[in-house]
Amino acid sequence: MKQQIINEINKIEGSLLGIGIEDPSMLDAIEKNDKINLCYILTKGNKFNKKKFTFFKRGKKKTINIKKIKNYFRKNSISTILCEYNTIKKFNKRFIPNSIYINKGKIIIYGDIKDLNIVLEKYKRYSKDIKIEKNNRSFILIINTKESKTNIFKDNYYVIKDSINEIIDYLTYALTN
Repeated sequence: MKQQIINEINKIEGSLLGIGIEDPSMLDAIEKNDKINLCYILTKGNKFNKKKFTFFKRGKKKTINIKKIKNYFRKNSISTILCEYNTIKKFNKRFIPNSIYINKGKIIIYGDIKDLNIVLEKYKRYSKDIKIEKNNRSFILIINTKESKTNIFKDNYYVIKDSINEIIDYLTYALTN
């Protein structure tokens, strides 16, 4: 799977937002790709504040809140988003609509196979053009967002729906254990 991700990285043109990419071979592939003209790599900043991520821009280190990523990037300003799902798992209620908002090309998400249905269900709300590559342990989702549309009412509805589902799941878990 890592080789397939590297192949996708080699195809990227324009701007890139990478979240949770720690593999040195992937970072080298990003660095070697001359078609990427603007690159933001977000990494976990500190151990105490789990919502803050750091990225480097023009030699300066800046800390941003992953839930408010929409405030830092303009609408349709990023060509490609590449992220590991385990990094954004806790923030997917807000990250998924925000990623659709700031992206104008494609989103590449990779992670464990057990999380595939959750991610797929949430991105099918916004885009119908989703390509899935999976093996027995991991998956890669390539979501084309060129024709996706965001709406504040739709986003808020899904945030409320996901929050209610989380509360019901938590109560079910507490009652059964």
